[in-house]
Amino acid sequence: MAWNKEQTMKPTILCGKHLAEHADISGSTFRDVNLAEAEFDDVNLSGARLHNINLSDLTVTAAQIGGSTFSCIGPPPDQEGRQERQRPVTFRNAMLCDSTFEKVDLSGVKIVNCKLDGMTIDGVPVSELMKAHQDRNQ
Repeated sequence: MAWNKEQTMKPTILCGKHLAEHADISGSTFRDVNLAEAEFDDVNLSGARLHNINLSDLTVTAAQIGGSTFSCIGPPPDQEGRQERQRPVTFRNAMLCDSTFEKVDLSGVKIVNCKLDGMTIDGVPVSELMKAHQDRNQ
């Protein structure tokens, strides 16, 4: 039988508030845990896997997310595959260059004061779309 760390690890934090400071708990497993209003400062989560996570009202600052993947974001679909609209998300002072948004509902999205060099929508350069719009409105 293959080694399974979940079978050999015993719970060591049961309930209540705890402080982990200057601690290496890499490789730990957290299952069915309430971390609401927890604070993480100077934490390395590289390679972490988060599944079935509620990140509502989360604030993330000074984060490096290169190479990360975000998928199946939003409320779970109903039996017909439809999703409710979720509250808006804000990206501010972010570097998302060379990123890909695929099968993403961007209805009602506002792009304000952003660098768009090389950005395309379905293969069409946004700079050309913006120029055509400006030419049409002159």
